[in-house]
Amino acid sequence: MRNRAGVIMAGESNLGLHRKRNEDNFCCYAPPGRKCALAVVADGVGGHANGAVASLICCRDLAEAFRRMAEPEENLPDAAAVFLRDKIRKINRKVFSRNYFEQVVRPMSSTIVAAVFMPEAVLLASAGDSRMYEFHPADGLVQLSTDHSFSAEFAREHGFLPPGSETMKNLIARAVGPRSELEPELHSLERRRESRYLLCSDGASGCIPKEELAAIMADSGSARQAVGRVMRSALLAGGRDNITVIAVFPEEEEQSHGIA
Repeated sequence: MRNRAGVIMAGESNLGLHRKRNEDNFCCYAPPGRKCALAVVADGVGGHANGAVASLICCRDLAEAFRRMAEPEENLPDAAAVFLRDKIRKINRKVFSRNYFEQVVRPMSSTIVAAVFMPEAVLLASAGDSRMYEFHPADGLVQLSTDHSFSAEFAREHGFLPPGSETMKNLIARAVGPRSELEPELHSLERRRESRYLLCSDGASGCIPKEELAAIMADSGSARQAVGRVMRSALLAGGRDNITVIAVFPEEEEQSHGIA
């Protein structure tokens, strides 16, 4: 039985060229028979194995909760919004509690960008600087998520970047784990017929120009091809960080290319 969300997803994670361990994790989950599908990218912070643990908790626990989620016949977007908000809050408390009770020297945390895809809507939740983009032929590539870094928040508040902001761009202002409470940013979006979506950690968005990402999303014939091309571009740009990418394409486009 096929998933009925009407999307094809592909994902990949790579160590990069300069890191000793991969602290990113991702999840693509389209349960058979359901009218929704889940995509998650999490970029762990904490050093040693801690970052990888935090990002794994984000992906694993959200996927398990999604598997158990009751799918209502009506108001599915509303149910998806409540699901993302409540489960990310719960995951945050779990990671925070582990930091508190284990008294780790370098507390673990993670960014998260998660989306629930439905036939006519997309629900997005995020905390941190992992991103989600939409590509549509009419609009090009548009960032849907908000960067929760100190430099980005300063720029939104004051209209300019302060001197030395390059050193601030990797300082995360909102993430899973550092505080006992977390309010993820939520967006409810109409899903347009030709829209393609990209979720990624800053290992991709931080080194690939937006114009190049737009060209990849426009020209790729499948979600799998888009993921491979984004990954190659990030590695060719230096692969300074872990790189994680998920592409989400309309099912009918992949079928028209003989892929689905």
